[in-house]
Amino acid sequence: MITAKKRPLTSSAFEQAVEFLPKYKDKLLSLSPAAREKAREIRLRAGQAIAVELINDRLFADVIVTAEDLKNLIELFCDYSLHSYQRQLAQGFITLAGGHRAGFCGTAVIEGEKVTAIRDITSINLRIAREFIGCSDELFHLLTPENIKSLLIIGGPVSAKTTLLRDFARNLSEAGFKAAVIDERSEICAKGANIDTLNNFPKKAGFITALRALSPDFIICDEIADDGEQVAMCLNSGVGVIMTAHCGSLEEALNSSALSGVIKHINYIALLGTGRNIGKLQGLWRRSVENEINFSNVLPACGNTIRFASLGRA
Repeated sequence: MITAKKRPLTSSAFEQAVEFLPKYKDKLLSLSPAAREKAREIRLRAGQAIAVELINDRLFADVIVTAEDLKNLIELFCDYSLHSYQRQLAQGFITLAGGHRAGFCGTAVIEGEKVTAIRDITSINLRIAREFIGCSDELFHLLTPENIKSLLIIGGPVSAKTTLLRDFARNLSEAGFKAAVIDERSEICAKGANIDTLNNFPKKAGFITALRALSPDFIICDEIADDGEQVAMCLNSGVGVIMTAHCGSLEEALNSSALSGVIKHINYIALLGTGRNIGKLQGLWRRSVENEINFSNVLPACGNTIRFASLGRA
């Protein structure tokens, strides 16, 4: 049986992540300091060597992963109590201490139209959660909290949206604003004297609880979708909302059917880059009455053309 500390004690994000991979720890820690610092994901596939995904590169560790290894790791991630993690297992990921997230692939177990479990695991992707103090400073200073009603942070996969969201919450807290964080997957892990975290709460329940019990200035959540009613409820209560969504461009966000109920309540949109521009502000727009930028392919739900005035572009 594999054993490992459930809560890593090391400070390096990479070292924290490999604590959950005890069989491969020594091999992974033999990577150069530069590679460990740039690592974003550790991918384990049955019958293949471990792949470490860097910002713009990929390295392979000289060790082959077996199907039995993957099975043992899932049990380890669940503290050897699979039934306690049934909801996460059905969703295809497990959030580990420190906000690191292990996603996995295999054969879906279907009941009705729902995936209730995943068996015969064939691969695991361990995403490394990193904290970069100050990464949201540019955006925070461009948008003073007094002017923010609703901010949507968009970007493609691995664009550091959650990392920036975590730091934005810190900035709000240090500025004296009360922030309620709906941490649905236990991976935002925001810290601050004025931050209240609703850990493992579904978004809809989190919004209601935050409004009723926490009197926040802002509510913060990751990966928003069909939550327009909750966003409107916050704004009508005088509470600002800071959110993220998977979109590679402003046009994608404006034309996303999943975001149609949210977009009409947004007054600021920020776009983050990927690859060499990971986490960097690529564009920032505000809803404007002036026709400075007119997007013709707009969401029908908005009722009329949305015009955003460009605030800045990196």
